Amino acid sequence: MLIPPASDPLLHFLASSLQNHGKRAKAERIVSRTLLYIHALTRAPPLPILRHAFITASPAVKCISHKRSGKNVVRPAALTEKQRIRAGVHAVLAASKNKSGKTLEERLAREIIAVVNGDSKALTDKELAHKQAMVNRGNALVR
Repeated sequence: MLIPPASDPLLHFLASSLQNHGKRAKAERIVSRTLLYIHALTRAPPLPILRHAFITASPAVKCISHKRSGKNVVRPAALTEKQRIRAGVHAVLAASKNKSGKTLEERLAREIIAVVNGDSKALTDKELAHKQAMVNRGNALVR
């Protein structure tokens, strides 16, 4: 098994997203065990699977609602790379809450594998956001 590097930015960001009440060591332990579960379930290096899952679950646009002429108008806006990764991580974490499994590590690993396989709620939410952006693309600001 390939051991991931000690300071990978994606793992650091994932641990930051999992961190609760300043307990960094606990969040890093959850990330480490999640990688172990991914390896146990797939028999493949876990870090490329994790990267692929978060990139796949990351939306490219978000829809912003604001008032124009007294009514609410939905306007699509492109996301930066960091915003995309953050949205993907949070979508996978939210979808993992409904997975079967006793621990957070196991549920998160199952959700990441589901994203890679293409049957995840995170992917459904991404498609819904993209459809909404396509419907409202006439309201986009053009420079």
